[in-house]
Amino acid sequence: MNPLHLLKLEWSKFFPNGTFRVFIAFYAGSFALVMFLARSVGRNMTFNSNGTTSHPMAGIFDYPNNWELLACIGSWMNLFVLGTLGVFMITMEFSNRTLRQSVIFGMTRLEVAVSKLIWAVALASAATSFYLLLGFGGEVLDGGGLGLPPIGCVMRFFLQALGYLFLGNLVGLVIRQTALAVLAYLGYVIFLETACRWIFYFSVAKTRLLLFLPDQVLGALTPLPVPESVNHLVNSSPFTKPLSAAEAELSALVYLGLFALLFCRRIVKSDL
Repeated sequence: MNPLHLLKLEWSKFFPNGTFRVFIAFYAGSFALVMFLARSVGRNMTFNSNGTTSHPMAGIFDYPNNWELLACIGSWMNLFVLGTLGVFMITMEFSNRTLRQSVIFGMTRLEVAVSKLIWAVALASAATSFYLLLGFGGEVLDGGGLGLPPIGCVMRFFLQALGYLFLGNLVGLVIRQTALAVLAYLGYVIFLETACRWIFYFSVAKTRLLLFLPDQVLGALTPLPVPESVNHLVNSSPFTKPLSAAEAELSALVYLGLFALLFCRRIVKSDL
């Protein structure tokens, strides 16, 4: 089982696909556009109080908060674009019967599953590299020096991108039909988990364990960088206090392992 060989097979399978290229272009274009708009609006936003004009959002565009803000912006691209791409890639395989063909041509089911996971890692790495490129590019345009990004911020962005890809892959593998799988994935990350969390919160128990649901954990990896005083006022309740970086990282690793295990088991056991 040569990982590089498996990666080459996945590349040759997906890169010529027009829809795959559209996803990649949309991810890059929307990420860059939203970053540009956020910087333009945020730096020009003013607040007047007692005749004094302030720029309350200006600080989050300065190093190192600019890296955290960029990661927060990218989290929406990871959730919507990468997650949906993860769904599409698996359902496309079922539509084209390429999973079954891979087994017929000599690959084991485990090799098929591992190749998908390796491909997801490669895509998450590419997304993280683009995140770094945008961050360095923004610093150059501002006329400042190249400040190294916080390693923890970069790692959490990678874990988030990989997490949404894995989740999309798993949903696509279970449902198999592209339209239904995309609706199921988006419905879960946009509405279902949040609705269930608050229903449980108000009707059953006010427990902080509700913050450890999959989408909550992945979203907590890249929070909006706000001043500690503001964060304390907004999240004064112990039940809504956001996950710490360590809690989010550890929980994300657990979910990544769980998603990968379920994905491999499903590939090995189910009818392709």
